[in-house]
Amino acid sequence: MAGHGRAVTSEIGGGLMGALLAVDGALRAGRERAAWDRAEARAEDAVHRLGQALLASRAREAELARQLVAARAEAAGLRIRAARAEARIPAARRA
Repeated sequence: MAGHGRAVTSEIGGGLMGALLAVDGALRAGRERAAWDRAEARAEDAVHRLGQALLASRAREAELARQLVAARAEAAGLRIRAARAEARIPAARRA
């Protein structure tokens, strides 16, 4: 009878150990899954921020290109005005 009691106790202990290991494994898997989810969320946030920065950079580049065109047009206009003004100056004063 004592041998039977030990066998039952051993089976219960073994079953309990198996259950504890399963719970521990499930907890570890859950923590690992949560860590991967957080890492993926951070990566997606970083990609989103980079995309927004790229869009802002392109918009700024387009604005600078428009300003450059306007500045070149203004410079061309000033050159034309200067040439016309110079043409009106008598030849004696230019020398």
